[in-house]
Amino acid sequence: MEIKLLPIGTIVMLKDSEPKVMITGYCPIGESRPGYVWDYSGLIFPRGYKDANQILQFDKEQIDYVVAMGYQDEEQFAFIRNLDEVIEDLKQAVYNEAEKLMEMSEEDEENV
Repeated sequence: MEIKLLPIGTIVMLKDSEPKVMITGYCPIGESRPGYVWDYSGLIFPRGYKDANQILQFDKEQIDYVVAMGYQDEEQFAFIRNLDEVIEDLKQAVYNEAEKLMEMSEEDEENV
């Protein structure tokens, strides 16, 4: 199986963006797109974390190129393999749950 996700700590340049971004997590869910699971969360490099409003969410297709790879070992390789196996199911489950919540909200509005 091809490993598709980059390791935590990897520094990337995003398309149409100037600052470098360090990958800090996988599969974030944000308020900007309900029901959507992004591939990565990240922080502006080298600034790092200041507050929750500065955490970026992006997909692998938005990465222009890798500046530096994060640390990799057997534990990280195994984690990524497992995540690669379940990520599409996770994305679909979150989408389905958001759809259900939207339908329930629409039904509640109709009953008011």
